[in-house]
Amino acid sequence: MSRAEEFLASYHRIEDYLSREMGDGQHFSFSNMVNRLAKQNPIIDRYKEDLHQMSQLRNAIVHERREPDFIIAEPHESLVELILEVERELLHPRLVIPLFAKSVVTFQSEDFLTEVLREIRDKNYSQFPVYHDNGSWRGLLTKKGVTSWLAETIDGTNLSLKGVRVKHVLHHDPHMHRYRFIRKDATVIEAQHCFTQMKEGARYDALLITETGSPNETLLGIIRPQDLLNALR
Repeated sequence: MSRAEEFLASYHRIEDYLSREMGDGQHFSFSNMVNRLAKQNPIIDRYKEDLHQMSQLRNAIVHERREPDFIIAEPHESLVELILEVERELLHPRLVIPLFAKSVVTFQSEDFLTEVLREIRDKNYSQFPVYHDNGSWRGLLTKKGVTSWLAETIDGTNLSLKGVRVKHVLHHDPHMHRYRFIRKDATVIEAQHCFTQMKEGARYDALLITETGSPNETLLGIIRPQDLLNALR
């Protein structure tokens, strides 16, 4: 199979996928479908400009043929690799579970701060989900929040952590609400969308994964910005 044939085969599979996603039985051009679906599908939105360029190349290959077997434009190998990548992401997207499944270190609001500091020292973790003693969600404690609390609390050269509990520090953490829960079948691209589509000056420190995205379900994994960057490389 030539590169042009491989490109066209992938293009048609993507076109069929877009048609199914439109789902209303009407006929739309490839570019029109991309523009419409990009508003609701973060994967299509991510590859929107690439898809438009692929449509132009497809038209050049198909409509400018002088003979049925004559290919006027042979796609570069990198373009074939790109369209196959886009096809995989659309038709067989990577999901946050199992990719980011892990046992997450969590704390209860009544736990002592010294336990958190031990985790920071031993494992260099920077975000800690916090729950009430009854198992309900409380908030996200961050390494920056702990550092900020320590700086505000220290008096002279002495600082006693005796009796200091997680709940005392959590109230002072300006990052405690910078998280979002997502469902376990969310795609990796959707997770990326969560990090990038926030208002200017705001960002999430972590995405927390549960069965349906409810905060009071069992925590299945956590995604930090760097985790996502590593996965998308």
